[in-house]
Amino acid sequence: MLIGEVARRSGVSARMLRHYESLGLVAPSQRTSGGYREYSDADIGRIFHIEGLRKLGMSLTEVGRVLSEPDFDPGSVLEDLIDQTRERIAAEQRLLEHLQSVSRLGRTDGESLLNTIDLMRSLESGDVIQRHKAALGSGVDGGMPVETLAQAVLQETVLNAAGAMRWALAQAGAEAVPHVVKGMDDESAQVRHNALLALDEIRRTTPDEKLDPRSKSMIRQALSQALNDADPEIRSIAALTLGRSGDVKAVPVLLDMAMSGPKDIEAAETLGSIVDAAGPNADISEQILTELHRLADSDDTTTRFRVLQVLLEIPGELSDDFIAELSGDDSPELAATARAALERRRR
Repeated sequence: MLIGEVARRSGVSARMLRHYESLGLVAPSQRTSGGYREYSDADIGRIFHIEGLRKLGMSLTEVGRVLSEPDFDPGSVLEDLIDQTRERIAAEQRLLEHLQSVSRLGRTDGESLLNTIDLMRSLESGDVIQRHKAALGSGVDGGMPVETLAQAVLQETVLNAAGAMRWALAQAGAEAVPHVVKGMDDESAQVRHNALLALDEIRRTTPDEKLDPRSKSMIRQALSQALNDADPEIRSIAALTLGRSGDVKAVPVLLDMAMSGPKDIEAAETLGSIVDAAGPNADISEQILTELHRLADSDDTTTRFRVLQVLLEIPGELSDDFIAELSGDDSPELAATARAALERRRR
């Protein structure tokens, strides 16, 4: 079969067939008496083999290697091609999301558009100073799509840059909440940690009237979910945040923190603020004191010291009575500390 007929029936142009021949990928087995290329059935099969590999995403160099290696493993190449294709799709999806984010900003004039794209590039820079500056710039004029900034916040590992990004994101208020909450379900503890801090920043800095009920509910649910997180640092952040707002769900985690540290002092102060807000006769106050009595039965002096540390933050006569009990503790140091504390409280 001559080259024109092969081109017509295969869909591969004559120019491309000649290019394949110049690269040594395929060579017509025969020539006619007039010197024209004549392709055999095997040659045509090889052409379709080349086209099939190209459609899988392989370069012509890779195709040549495949065709020249008798022990070539097509399964291995197929897996590589699958991975490469997934990477390309993911990159295209990220590009699409970026473009949609910029479009939603409504910045259609050239200078604003370029400034936004420049900020987005800087936020993804490997240079932490560039990321820090980009976060501050986007927070000042709102020139960064919220979802882009939220994603950067979730991924940031450098403390100063993360703080700047959280501040910038908090300027968006309720709009940022749905994007940040997604990070609470991430497999990475670092991402969940970043999400929790960002939600707390939004909660603390956004005026109450600018946080709609749905956003407030999403933040509370995320904090409550974090109380059961596998990471102790995340649990402690959630417990302190909820506890300072008077949420009693944080009490079990706060008690654990108060007994085991390292944020034992903050936990004790927060437990005291919960009792103070609820009142000494409230159920939660009684529950906390009951649990402290149980913990005080420990043979470990350090545990009893930490019970005393919590009691010192809790107002009321019941706490005074409990401290008086500890003033007779077997540990001279603990007993002396309890007596001195009780004297100060009574004064």
